[in-house]
Amino acid sequence: MNLKLAATRPWFVFLAALLLATGLVCGCDRPEPASPPVPPPEPDLAQQLALGRSLQSSGDAASGKAGSGKVGIVELRETAVDDAMLQQFREDDDWVKTLILDAGQVHDEGAAAIARLPNLRHLRLRHSPLTDQALQELAGQSTLQILNLPQSDATAAGVGALARLPALRSLRLGGERLGPETAEAVASIATLRSVHLIGVPINDAGLKKIAALPKLRSLYVDDSRVTSDGWDWFFEHHRQVHVHVNQKHLDRDQEHP
Repeated sequence: MNLKLAATRPWFVFLAALLLATGLVCGCDRPEPASPPVPPPEPDLAQQLALGRSLQSSGDAASGKAGSGKVGIVELRETAVDDAMLQQFREDDDWVKTLILDAGQVHDEGAAAIARLPNLRHLRLRHSPLTDQALQELAGQSTLQILNLPQSDATAAGVGALARLPALRSLRLGGERLGPETAEAVASIATLRSVHLIGVPINDAGLKKIAALPKLRSLYVDDSRVTSDGWDWFFEHHRQVHVHVNQKHLDRDQEHP
């Protein structure tokens, strides 16, 4: 404050003190910023199935109002599922087109329950150690187009069974029991357009087998044994394929479901 001004104009001192006090008081009375709204809890499997079946019986399921509020989707991203929960699926749940289970574990028993769904097109099972038996069960689902099993316990023999799927176009696979021979099994699925292999030790010869897929347009490979010579060959002969190598894509990447 200008002391000379304050000495000649006492009202200036009074006004400054008043403004300061008012500001302090207003600051004390200022409301706390509102907390962000808490999202509602995720509907459990029973709730989503009940809603979908109710809409199906009323005719709304076919119009895209079933499942968890999206078109034909049953989705559990946070709820830990187990095989017993999946026994709720029925053969008449033909409104379920997408099933996404991100938490908990599904084993072969649960996969058999999933195989009851007659119109399933997209299946994602994370953290689920499915064996060859489960893949044999899933290979009977003629409508399946997208399959994501990033932490399986299957072998190349089980992967080969997926060649029975007439509509499968996208496959993501990972698992400690998948060896170099997995490449030949993948190459037997002639309908594939996109492939993502996580930690599968395919080599240069295996890459050439996968490259022979007639409809292949996208190839993601993480932690393989393909050499730089192998990739040079691939890029020279298959420029039409979009390739990502060792970029650690999320196993739930929406660009490659």
